[in-house]
Amino acid sequence: MSRPALWAVVVGNALLGSALTLLAVALLVASPGTWAPATCVVVAGAGLLWVGAGAVGFHRTYLRRPPLDGRRVTVETLPDGSRATVLTWSTTLLTVPAATIGGLVVVLLAGATLQLGDPAPITWVMIGAAVLLALPLPDSLLRLRRRPHRLVLDARGVTVHGWDGDGHLAWDDLADVRLGDTGSWPVLHLIARPGARSAPWRRRGRFLSAPVPGGLGSPQGAVLGVPTPVLDVDPLFLAGTLLFYAATPGARHELGDGTGRTRLVDRVRPVA
Repeated sequence: MSRPALWAVVVGNALLGSALTLLAVALLVASPGTWAPATCVVVAGAGLLWVGAGAVGFHRTYLRRPPLDGRRVTVETLPDGSRATVLTWSTTLLTVPAATIGGLVVVLLAGATLQLGDPAPITWVMIGAAVLLALPLPDSLLRLRRRPHRLVLDARGVTVHGWDGDGHLAWDDLADVRLGDTGSWPVLHLIARPGARSAPWRRRGRFLSAPVPGGLGSPQGAVLGVPTPVLDVDPLFLAGTLLFYAATPGARHELGDGTGRTRLVDRVRPVA
């Protein structure tokens, strides 16, 4: 979807949500008795949620372009004592959907509660919709709780601590890095060589499913993915830098002494 179309979604949601909120407030203040006060409050809340999720949240997820200043790129000591360059992910892409779904559940349950004294078919539809929407919430909260999500680069290889699992790829097993598109946002694909012997991908346990291991030769493990909006460095420059370290074993020590971080943040092209 083009940026003008995305902006049209933001503006449209902002106008519709604001109109719904103003209508509820106007009926509450200027025409008491038209709607019950509790109904006005619930409708106003729905309008505010519409603005917050449909306009502000949509903008932050699909249109906002934060500065590529490398503030979340650090050099850290790993649990085994080695040093690594760490790219910590932004949580916006997780927080906005979780907050939106949570808000919808609250609004639906509040609306259904208002009608329990004289339930109509729409009451049970609202309750059913709230239950269905609430099912993925535990997994969304687990994703947010399992921090930090990050990309770890050290002398041994690249490790992805993603939203749903963890995977490692040794530098000698990294065949290519490509920028792809999932339809929602671009993703940096780290592609393994055929027969790669690096540690497998393992999906973390979920509320609705158990952990699932997958070797790097399997369809789910042959590629490690990093959504580019979670990064605060240039994804294309990152891709080129990863390929440089894969092809140049003698330079991999830079990832532990701060040189690798400087290259990524300041876009200093590595020289073999």
